[in-house]
Amino acid sequence: MASRAPAADQGIGQAPGSLNVVQAFVNTKDVEEATDELASAASLAAWLGRSGLLDGAGDQQAGDHGAAWPAVSGPDLDLAIRLREALRGVLRAHAGHGSATAAAAELGTIAASLQTRIEVDPDGRIRPAAAGQGTPAALARLLLICAEAGTAGTWARLKACSADDCQWSFYDRSPTRNGCWCSMQICGARAKSRAYRRRAAARQ
Repeated sequence: MASRAPAADQGIGQAPGSLNVVQAFVNTKDVEEATDELASAASLAAWLGRSGLLDGAGDQQAGDHGAAWPAVSGPDLDLAIRLREALRGVLRAHAGHGSATAAAAELGTIAASLQTRIEVDPDGRIRPAAAGQGTPAALARLLLICAEAGTAGTWARLKACSADDCQWSFYDRSPTRNGCWCSMQICGARAKSRAYRRRAAARQ
């Protein structure tokens, strides 16, 4: 969330357009606070519904505040968690934390299990769209947002904090695109302090 980053941290924050849905999806797990918004199938259904990713088809179950969302199965929840953590791995690589190879391979496996189709708009515009319904279609829409961001040049700016005890997703708006912490005042300061202590211990 943008609230994780202090206002003084210029150059980081909320992703533009629909890419902020991907950012929010990754941030459903707060590593620092040890909380997870997707702790159950019902909570996943409610989150996907609130985010606008669900198409409303299929069997209905009650979501937050009485809203009805398509039912989510246990395997659907497992797939969503796998997707979230694979995205986090790629976003951490965007921030310079390790390689994206393993996470990208996992994303490829997940993408291969989801269905898409080609749609033609009335004005003749051709675009990919999610096929099917329910959670798999919602997850396909998330990946299509990532693909669109890649074309727009914004995908590489979406990152996850390099700090192992944070890993919060943020959008790097800095001119140099080399941000690696969600907050220079918090995670950046902690990392620099740790590095200083390691250097001081090495000198001693």
